[in-house]
Parts: sequence; structure tokens; C-alpha cells
Amino acid sequence: MRSRQVAVPLVAAALGSGITAAAMVTRDESGQSIAREQGLVTVSQGARLNADEIYEKVAPSVVSVSANTVNGPSAFDAQADGSQLAVSTGSGFVLDSDGRILTSAHVISGVTSVQVTFADQQRIVEAHVLGKDEESDIAVLAVDPEGLDLRPLELGDSGSVRPGDQVMAVGNPTGVRATAGTGRIAATGQSVEAPGGYLIDDVFASDAVIEPASSGGPLLAADGRVVGITSRIAGSTGFAVPSNTARDVLGRIEHGATIVRPYIGINGSPTSGGLQVTDVYPDGPADRSGVQVDDVIETIDDRPVSSLTDLLSEVDRHAPGDSVTLSVLRNGTRGDVTVLLAERPATLAAG
Repeated sequence: MRSRQVAVPLVAAALGSGITAAAMVTRDESGQSIAREQGLVTVSQGARLNADEIYEKVAPSVVSVSANTVNGPSAFDAQADGSQLAVSTGSGFVLDSDGRILTSAHVISGVTSVQVTFADQQRIVEAHVLGKDEESDIAVLAVDPEGLDLRPLELGDSGSVRPGDQVMAVGNPTGVRATAGTGRIAATGQSVEAPGGYLIDDVFASDAVIEPASSGGPLLAADGRVVGITSRIAGSTGFAVPSNTARDVLGRIEHGATIVRPYIGINGSPTSGGLQVTDVYPDGPADRSGVQVDDVIETIDDRPVSSLTDLLSEVDRHAPGDSVTLSVLRNGTRGDVTVLLAERPATLAAG
């Protein structure tokens, strides 16, 4: 039997302003929680909650996820035990009373078995993967709800999130207790590289501390609703996939749809007048169409391109097998290149 935890670490952080967003949340010996300082603000979706109230509300819903694989160390905190069995760990949270758990796809990539730990109930249960989408880094697990006190969290509207909004990231890295860090949204519409070599687009950047093995936990607005799913991929400490993206993926999984995404096979960086191509992936659609490194893509289907997000957002409007037209500047000469989009492969070949 695990003893009651006396202190819950809550790491405070603030963006630029030097204002402390929240302080330590502690418990006295009777188990009553005490918030020494509250700094979370009112947002439009719901009533104001302070840091202590948000933690108390969500902590029982946040679980630890442990995934076993025989394919070698995973991309997330894998540790080999000497017998070619690797264990990757992360977090997740309860979606509904039917036993669905939301987590990050990279936490359960290539797994042979998954376990979920409910720290407050001292229960470890087997889970199975209902579905996942590597491109958005979203996965859905299912556990048998029998005998479990499931407390679902509500997905909020991530479209209302703005830079400067205060947020709390909650994870359960050890299965013993939930941890939390507060901070602010630093930027929206960002991209981060995921295992397999793809960019996850339209993510939030935040200075809220996300501890190791906390990927898959909720990022919460000041009303306690989930606006993002946290991720520490690519060594980052502050990214989250928006809840609206997760809701879209959930809908597809729920209806049994196979998530197939179009693929163009380009990476690039913004430059004057467009997007300069930095990588053309071998035998990908762009490569087969003659796109070259250092080309500057000015438009796609007559829509201006100023960033990789612009390009990929337009690609995502299409399906594999569709064609797009790129206006390309190469060595001072402009021309059009027609690219036949393909279905996105599981991983990217080295450039």
C-alpha cells in the first residue's frame, strides 16, 4: 500500500514578464490542499479556477502509461532491461466513462503491450490501442472500466487559445502521483519534428514545464478544460497538440476510419519571397517531380507560401493521388512544377 503523498510538485514558470503564474501546491497532514499563491486567470469558456482547484480537479484523471516493445528502445524514455525488451513511459488522461484514454502516439509506438496506472486508486490495468495518428501524435487507448472510478476530462476549444494565455501541464510520470507545471502559451501555429522524421504542425509552444515521461498528459486552460496534449518529443519541454486536432482524430478513430494523409516529401525554411527547400526526400513526390534543394516555393495552387506550415496546410486539403502546382524560383528563373501527392509512408528516408 502506497502512503499518502504530502507534497505535490508544481513548477511555476512565466513567459517574459517575470510574474509567477502559480506556486507550490501542498497538502497538510489531514490531506487538505493549500494553494499558497494563485495566478491563473479567467477565460471565456468557463469560471475562474485557481492553480490548486485545477490540480484537484484533474489529477485523478491523469494516468501513467507504460508500453512494452521488443523492437528496441522507443523514441521516448526507453530503457532496455537486458533481454531486448524495452519499456517506454508517458502519461495520458481519461476521456470518458467507457474507459478511453488519450495519450501521445510516440509513447505507444511499436508496442506489444500497454499498462495504465491510476495512481489515486492504486490500480494497474491492461490497455489496448484503439487507434493512433503518428502525424498528429495522438493515440487512443481503452481499458476495462469495470471497478474503476473514471473521471473524464473535458476537451475545450483550442481555437480560442492565444499567446500569453496561462496554462497548466499535468502528467503522471511515475504512476505514484501527478505532477504539474504552470506557464503561458508562448506561440501558436508552431511545428515540431516527430519520431519518423515528420513535422507535427499547428502545435502550441509553452513555457510550462513538462517533465520526462509526461508526454500525453493534458494542457489545461484556466477553466480546467483540456486545450492541448503535451509532448516532449525532439527534446522539447513545451509543446502541445491542440485539443481540436485531438477531437478530429478521435472522431475518425471512433468511426473506424483509417487515417490516410497526403505526402509531398519536402522540408524547408522561410526566406524572402517564399519557402526555401532544405530537404527533398528520396523517391518522394517532390523528388519525382524534379523539385530541388534551394528551390524557393512561392505559391502552391496560386496560394502564397511563406512557411512550411503554409505549404503543408494546403497539402492537407488534398488526398493522396491529387496533384498540386508549385510556383518555383530556381537560379533566378520562375517555373511551375506539378507534384502528384502520395500516401504518407510510415517513416521518412534519410535525405
